[in-house]
Amino acid sequence: MSETIQLDIVTPEKKIFSDKGIESVTVPGIEGDMGILPNHIPIITFLKSGKIFIESSGKQISYFISDGVLEFNNNLLTILASEIYDLESISAKDIEYLKIKAKEKNSKQDLTDNEIFLANKFQEEVELLSSSK
Repeated sequence: MSETIQLDIVTPEKKIFSDKGIESVTVPGIEGDMGILPNHIPIITFLKSGKIFIESSGKQISYFISDGVLEFNNNLLTILASEIYDLESISAKDIEYLKIKAKEKNSKQDLTDNEIFLANKFQEEVELLSSSK
């Protein structure tokens, strides 16, 4: 029985993160934040915008994602993210881009209730990110 998780985070352009010694990961699940520990039940779920927290060897690594999909099976966690930003190095320019993108999402017409919910959550998360920097 493994005590750690293999974590791979990828975008359409490239692999962002890969490590075999992950102790836990917290992700912004579509229905709320979700913690993944070794030997978690298999799951596939959508992710909303928010922060990913990775615990490895007593240190924490944090990312911000705009949205994505998560798959976990046999201690292999794969996160497919549309956009991802390292919270240690996110720039004011990146945050400004995310603010503009959030406003554009909220201004679209003919959105479903689910799309409105996700657009509002995206805007909320970007505002929280902006106020913490």
